Amino acid sequence: MKIALKIIIPFAIVVLAITGFKFLGTLKPKPKSQQPPPVVPLVNLAMVSPEDHMPPVVSYGTVGSYFETALTPQISGKITFVSPKFRVGEKVDTEHLLVKIDPTDYEAALAQQEANLTVAERTFAEEEIRAEQASGDWKASGRDISKASDFVLRKPQLAAAEASIASAKASIAKARADLERTEVRAPFPAVIIAREASPGNQASPQESLGTLVSTEKVEIRLPLTASQSARVSIPTEAELTSPLMPGEKWQATLIRMEPTVDQQNQVMFAVAEVINPYAEGKTALPVGMFANASITAKPIPDSYRVPEAAYVDDKFIWVMDENDELRRVDAGRVHSFDGEVFITPVEGGQGELRVVTRPLSNFRAGMKVRTEEKEPEVE
Repeated sequence: MKIALKIIIPFAIVVLAITGFKFLGTLKPKPKSQQPPPVVPLVNLAMVSPEDHMPPVVSYGTVGSYFETALTPQISGKITFVSPKFRVGEKVDTEHLLVKIDPTDYEAALAQQEANLTVAERTFAEEEIRAEQASGDWKASGRDISKASDFVLRKPQLAAAEASIASAKASIAKARADLERTEVRAPFPAVIIAREASPGNQASPQESLGTLVSTEKVEIRLPLTASQSARVSIPTEAELTSPLMPGEKWQATLIRMEPTVDQQNQVMFAVAEVINPYAEGKTALPVGMFANASITAKPIPDSYRVPEAAYVDDKFIWVMDENDELRRVDAGRVHSFDGEVFITPVEGGQGELRVVTRPLSNFRAGMKVRTEEKEPEVE
């Protein structure tokens, strides 16, 4: 019996303790369920109004020469002189003497042609005398001069002698031209970009002596899309920069539009020119350099300028209305520049707008938003 009591009593104590704990739990009041306060997103706004904006049109291209020539002699001969300025990077004026070719053979050719002219003139004078004698002899015979043949009167011989004079004069002109061509001169103000000539070399019309680029101006072809072309008028100004020369700028003028469209890219090309790109006192604009162009364009009337991030899906913007609620405004993109987009509202937008600069993906029309964080209330 004692053993049974030792087992039953502890078990009974445990059961009574559990029952009492559950009973005490029923006496504690149940907590009331509370609805969490609605979350009002914090947004940043940009105040924008319709204006006539003038963002530039941006393009790019490679600087090309206005005139570029491979300097090739018109005669053959040994090079006897090369100008000290005929070096890569040097600038030369029009008619600057660059190369001289040995003139000996051409001086001799000129002298020979002048001698031929003297002989031809003498022959012509002799033929004139013979023609006069032939005519006099025919008349002295009592015959009618009109019945005499041209050959008897030596007219063909006289014409041949006269033609020989003309031929000799033409040969002299060519010989003088060849003699002048022994001096190779710059055809226009230029900068030297290549030179192959050296004293002692043999010059020939098939081999270039060097390459010259005009210093008068350079040109650059700038591709433009259809929308960009609509905003560009000719002529207009442009500013050129290059990553190769940070901080340098060159002023250019768009002078014409090419009349064709690139079939692959469907762009048109505007041609800009820079006057005196190698002038003293300013940084030269080298031919072949890549350059970016900022082109002065027509204004975009009654447009809004907003951050690129505010323009959602390239279709609309979110604005905050007078009730601090979101409203969607559909808008069309007109132009983009430097992280900003210029738009014209299609519907629901006019006057000054409070545009949300960084909209969230869960935004919906009518949602409450706030512009600054409020301090939490302390109980």
